Amino acid sequence: MLAAISHNLDEGRYKNAVLYFIKYCNNKYLGLTKLNKLFYYLDFVSFRDTGKSVTGDTYIHQQFGPVPAHLDEILASLKKENKIDARSISVNHDKEKIEFDLVDDIAPDESVFTGDQKAVLKAICDEFGSWSTEKIVSQTHLEAPWFFSKPLEEVDYHYSKDIEFFQKA
Repeated sequence: MLAAISHNLDEGRYKNAVLYFIKYCNNKYLGLTKLNKLFYYLDFVSFRDTGKSVTGDTYIHQQFGPVPAHLDEILASLKKENKIDARSISVNHDKEKIEFDLVDDIAPDESVFTGDQKAVLKAICDEFGSWSTEKIVSQTHLEAPWFFSKPLEEVDYHYSKDIEFFQKA
């Protein structure tokens, strides 16, 4: 089923959102798990507000929350294009974390985003930038999209209406 969805990916927006999050949300808390959650909020809040996700990706219910199906491919592509660097570091002797850096301070092309998408990107970094990975994972588990999906199954965008963050007045 995922292969049928993949042609809907907006690779340009997806890649520039990765660059945006690395540039503006990159601190001691940003690893792969947290990056997954930032994309969840980007796509699901955008879907809630406009009926369309930013990246066009599908999300899968995993142990630590919703995971975008194609983020690893996008990261690999950005690394191959020499736009990002990713490395694994040891955390607490038994865990590893992926850290990200922009190569040569490359900047995201924000012109690929609508005004609403830019606002959501900024709001996500403002709200979740200082959250620990554990805190953002716990938050996603409280929300309808993850809560009403089953392990290893697709997370339904239509539950995004129940996400309370960034509600427009």
